[in-house]
Amino acid sequence: MDNDIAIKVENVSKSFIIPRERMNTVRERVLQFRKKMTYETFHALTDLSFEIKKGEFFSIIGRNGSGKSTLLKILAGIYTPDTGNINVDGEISPFLELGVGFNPELSGKDNIYLNSTILGLSRKEIDEKYRSIVAFSELDQFIHLKLKNYSSGMQVRLAFATAIQSNRDIFIMDEVLAVGDVSFQMKCFEVFEKIINSGKTVVFVSHDTAAVQKYSDRVLYLEDSRISYLGSPDEALRKYTYTNAVKSSQKVSIDDQILFTAQKSNPSIPEERAAVPSKEENPLIKGEVIDNIAEIIEVQIYDKNDNETIVIEQGDKFLINVTINIQKSTENLIFKMVIRNSLQQELFVSNSHAENIHSGTLTPGKLIVSYELPNYFAHGKYSISPSVCDNTQRIFYDWRNDFATFQVHQPNPLKPSIGFDIPHTIKLIKR
Repeated sequence: MDNDIAIKVENVSKSFIIPRERMNTVRERVLQFRKKMTYETFHALTDLSFEIKKGEFFSIIGRNGSGKSTLLKILAGIYTPDTGNINVDGEISPFLELGVGFNPELSGKDNIYLNSTILGLSRKEIDEKYRSIVAFSELDQFIHLKLKNYSSGMQVRLAFATAIQSNRDIFIMDEVLAVGDVSFQMKCFEVFEKIINSGKTVVFVSHDTAAVQKYSDRVLYLEDSRISYLGSPDEALRKYTYTNAVKSSQKVSIDDQILFTAQKSNPSIPEERAAVPSKEENPLIKGEVIDNIAEIIEVQIYDKNDNETIVIEQGDKFLINVTINIQKSTENLIFKMVIRNSLQQELFVSNSHAENIHSGTLTPGKLIVSYELPNYFAHGKYSISPSVCDNTQRIFYDWRNDFATFQVHQPNPLKPSIGFDIPHTIKLIKR
């Protein structure tokens, strides 16, 4: 293996045997003891081959059930592949299921020593790091309490604070940025940044597309146990977002009043392109979707100091830039954007036509639709869904549901408000 390669995966496959019948009670087992159990094979990973370079930030994305967690556990040595080989150059620190190995009958302090020993730290090293672990977890007054009396959030905070003490060459992280409350997540982001800046190799799995886009050098997109794409973060997220939207839309019935006739009117458009959400799932869509006119390729978020970010202070102004690739000369495009909270409730809706913003004639090239607005949102996580359509608002050239996300940090208390209008300005910037 080359000296600059941290992990090499060659033709790795992994399957699990799953029983078709489930017998959960003694009565069920007695009544069906003569019945022969039948099983089916679930292929979690199929013939995966790739390399991860030393010092690379390598992300893995995919829908639930695509094989991400199985792959991470194989890389961490928890699972053994059925076929293929894994070669690792360096020590691995896995951030997978935080808190696994904790003993609920022991105190928080005892669990720190227990878990740190499992991570490979010596007694002397644990003694030196103990105070910093407790301080980071913010559990000083509860540290002598038995773990079974901790809330789930307290347990995860203790687990994260312990896990970050291991100084390994390769960090394997599975959704580690969703730990604890907002203030604690900010501390996790700081640790995350330090790990990246230290030149360590990071293998990162997350559904947070903004974090994947910001940090990744390359992205592996898994779909149905196989590699669908490996390469640039932008292209991987574009494929993932589109596939996710299409497959989600297939779970709901199409509203008869909506004219999704792209496939019928243009046979050259792939069949899945016509399968778009109903009005209930995506109220932006009110007509057919047409390809090869305009494509949304990126959403960037900037704070009041013009620094690109995914975390915004409550009360500050911020900027959302939606980059659109105009592929053919066109005119009078309408740009829409929706911001939703974690419950998929619409908190902000913008429509350039309704707000008297006119694009005029556009020639091929990049166009940035820039939204400036004050952050009146309460603490939490929010998604951005941009779209672009013609002047009839019935033909959509592109739409990206939950294409980017951002978080609000340390907000002032606000009364719940749904659908309020935030003062803002919009600029069209031709590139």
